[in-house]
Amino acid sequence: MLEIVFSESEKGSMKRAKVYDEKKMQSGVPAYIGEKPSKAELKELFKGKAIGGNTQEVAYIGFSLDMGDISGEVDGAERQNMFRKLWGRHDIDSNDQEQFFTNQREDLEKLLLAATEGTPIRIWKSNAPYSICGFYYVCNLLRNIDCEVNVVSLPEYVLNSKNEIVTYSNWGEVKSGQLYTFLPLEKRLSQMEKQLLSSRWRELVEENATLRAVVNGKLISVSETFYDHMIIKNMPDEAFLMARLIGGIVGKYQWGVSDSWYALRIDKMIAEGQLVVVENKDESHPYGKILKQVTLSEC
Repeated sequence: MLEIVFSESEKGSMKRAKVYDEKKMQSGVPAYIGEKPSKAELKELFKGKAIGGNTQEVAYIGFSLDMGDISGEVDGAERQNMFRKLWGRHDIDSNDQEQFFTNQREDLEKLLLAATEGTPIRIWKSNAPYSICGFYYVCNLLRNIDCEVNVVSLPEYVLNSKNEIVTYSNWGEVKSGQLYTFLPLEKRLSQMEKQLLSSRWRELVEENATLRAVVNGKLISVSETFYDHMIIKNMPDEAFLMARLIGGIVGKYQWGVSDSWYALRIDKMIAEGQLVVVENKDESHPYGKILKQVTLSEC
């Protein structure tokens, strides 16, 4: 079974889930912050089971297809330029960037090979825009390949062992040892469903908007300013730290939107004179600037 996920954190979590061993996890913690947990607490913390298989049976189709031009190849020049734009403020050297694109191509080839060789494919989909875009894209990729495709959709909420309601915005937030508990939600994707979702992806490609977002449960094309009103709404009247604003928006709305995208939109607001840089408080931090809204009297 080849597991398909749509983010780096999801890939890491899934690789651990394939071979999860709670005893090894309990004994593998080298240090603790504060008092060492009891055996019972450790058991509860690392409780879980393996999904089965091996760590090579995971493919990350992570082209962040909710953002940027999707009219060409998913790892073509346009797409690579978009990633480099998002990475611009982060310290990611050219070798690491090239390795990212290499890994993406290898995982894409792994998916196609599994499909043509008859290996069952299981897609782990959430309601985050990048995940739904990736799901539609994979359906289009496999449109004319006769293969078994199953889907595990992340529910809006679950009840944990303490009967508490827990919500997740993407699969990367689920503990590796608990992914097996979602397997009963697995459903076979019919050929008709695959064709319909493939057609929807082709419509989005034809529209080729700057962004794709989930609105009222449906993935649609939107303008690059779509999230701007939420950025503005959450800006305090006084000076604020850029990192605090972005962190607050990501935590509050949990839309599965990249923090780098919010940063690009804030940069745009600075360039257009809506915001002013009061101080570059921490030059080593990508979001270390102190910003302030420009009032009408200051214009």
